[in-house]
Amino acid sequence: MAVIRKTYYSVGNTARQAEYAYPDSIEEEERRKRERDRKRKAVRARAVQLRQLRIQTFQFIVSVLVICTLFFGYLFLQNSINTKKSHISDLKQQITTLKDSNAAAQSRIATASNIENIKEAAVNNLGMVYANSDQIVYYDIESEDYMTQYEDVP
Repeated sequence: MAVIRKTYYSVGNTARQAEYAYPDSIEEEERRKRERDRKRKAVRARAVQLRQLRIQTFQFIVSVLVICTLFFGYLFLQNSINTKKSHISDLKQQITTLKDSNAAAQSRIATASNIENIKEAAVNNLGMVYANSDQIVYYDIESEDYMTQYEDVP
């Protein structure tokens, strides 16, 4: 059964008259409607917040992955640089060793084959003599790379 509530107004000295007659169920229905609208707005706002939270979480995960990738790339490059430095150091050590062995070999060759010893062996043992000025023949070479011989040299 619907309860009717009356609202009255007065104008001057006249008797009260009913302005509107609202049943309580209509007011209750309007209140429920306002409550539903408020809840819907709250649900929509919550859904928007959840979407924003998901987007922010995704952005955070992507940024962490990018930072981790850059960090591991940096570590890989550092390791590569250190390996190359070590290899360069080994190569420098090899160069130093080879230079030392070359210098030792040159000094052995220089002491073993003295030019004076060679001249003495050529003159005394092999009977060689120095050339006279009339035995020396000079040739003009057109190109400085080589000379072609067509006959025996006098």
